[in-house]
Amino acid sequence: MKALLLVAMLAGAIVLPGARAAAQASGAGQLTLQQRIDAAAPEDIIVIDGGVFHESVVIDKPISLIGHNWPVIDGGGLGDVVTISADDVVVSGFVIRNSGTDMSREPAAVRIDNANRVTVRANRLQDARFGIHVTTSKDSILENNLVDTGGDRPIERRGHGIYLWEVQSSTVHANTIQNAADGIHLEYSDDNGIGDNDVHQSRYALHLMYAHQNKIIDNNFHDNLAGAVVMLSHDVIIKGNNLSGNRKGATGTGMLFKDDDNLFVEDNRLLRNKYGMTVDGAPQAIGATAIFRHNLFALNDVGVAAMSNAPITFVENAMIDNTVQVKAMSGDLASRTLSGHGETASGADAAPAIEGGGALPTGAVWSSGGRGNYWSDYRGYDANGDGVGDQPYRPRPTFAGRLGNDDTLRLFQFTPAQQAIDVAADMFPVYRYNAIIEDDGPLMNPPGGLALAHGAGINLRLLACSLLLAALAAAGIFAGAGAHARQSLRRALTTRRQGPATGDAAA
Repeated sequence: MKALLLVAMLAGAIVLPGARAAAQASGAGQLTLQQRIDAAAPEDIIVIDGGVFHESVVIDKPISLIGHNWPVIDGGGLGDVVTISADDVVVSGFVIRNSGTDMSREPAAVRIDNANRVTVRANRLQDARFGIHVTTSKDSILENNLVDTGGDRPIERRGHGIYLWEVQSSTVHANTIQNAADGIHLEYSDDNGIGDNDVHQSRYALHLMYAHQNKIIDNNFHDNLAGAVVMLSHDVIIKGNNLSGNRKGATGTGMLFKDDDNLFVEDNRLLRNKYGMTVDGAPQAIGATAIFRHNLFALNDVGVAAMSNAPITFVENAMIDNTVQVKAMSGDLASRTLSGHGETASGADAAPAIEGGGALPTGAVWSSGGRGNYWSDYRGYDANGDGVGDQPYRPRPTFAGRLGNDDTLRLFQFTPAQQAIDVAADMFPVYRYNAIIEDDGPLMNPPGGLALAHGAGINLRLLACSLLLAALAAAGIFAGAGAHARQSLRRALTTRRQGPATGDAAA
């Protein structure tokens, strides 16, 4: 039976028991693609072998439309290209391109409207304002699609790669999305799974608005304005994702949470973002939680930025080589320093403050059961060998504190000048910043699996830049030395010429 199905597919049509051939390969007749769809009976499978179809199509019955050798459906710049309005439809193997351009109508390469159990799999969606636009759907599958809405237009004129409105119990899996507004946007959409997707060169890789009970697992969100943006949502699981290089514009954050409840964020890697994570108003409901556990924050400008209304639970994470490990973002951010003779401005019981008077939430939890987080800049000891530092971690980053107010200091970042400032502040704490947080159980080593991998290979770019700078420095030294030598030679020759004349005059 399997062999017969394979032969039928290669021949251009598949006939299953109880179904009939609805169409044949492109070029074997004068029927348009829409005519072939209209001629099909429910549950028919239409296989199209290559060709270009300059038309928009509507699928209003439960059929499967399968492309072989990448047939093209070109909408000619007029509205939606493929519209699905029936349950149990499958569309796979097509290049679908050239939707309309009127953003007010939200034209899409594929539009699914009030249809359930729809599968859109392994298509290439190009040059469309929206890639896949889904409204009012359940139990649908969107997977293995390549979505590129077009990078030649400003980001504010782009639509979303995959847009879900009032969609439940559906799967968005293994899609590659680029050049979109939001790569994947969920609004009023609950109980969906978002996994193994790659989103880059977009505004937000993922954006949740009023979207509850969704699971975000094992995605790669990189090189966007922001990675995952979760707003006004609850009961969200974010696990095993890579969020890196999200640092464009003023946003530049790996993860952003705003007014959310019951978050569970675990085993994610947040690398080289402007902000690793930003939290505002999460959790906000009484009894709700926002738990961040076993995540790696590394090489970000700021590891974690929290507003004063974010009583998060943050334990068993690794904070490695972030310029600023933790930053409080509330109130006046003007510089504020305190005498080194006192821990706080108003006594030991005051909430920890930072420059400008901003205070992290008094309810934030930085350790649990005697274990906190790993901080690469922790300088304490572990006398009893239990893996937990004997002194709390209280960051007072003199250089990093000033860096938040003066970007010109980035010229001296990771240089001996920065190290000298911080060492001097530790040795002579006449003025220093208040502790930003206090972790009572700092870990001496990163939790398992969270160490930052350091490649053993040679960074050729860095080596080339270093050699170029060394060559320029050497050229400057030699030039200076040569000029000095020439001046010395001229003085010597002048002295020799003048010496005998002076002697003769004396004689």
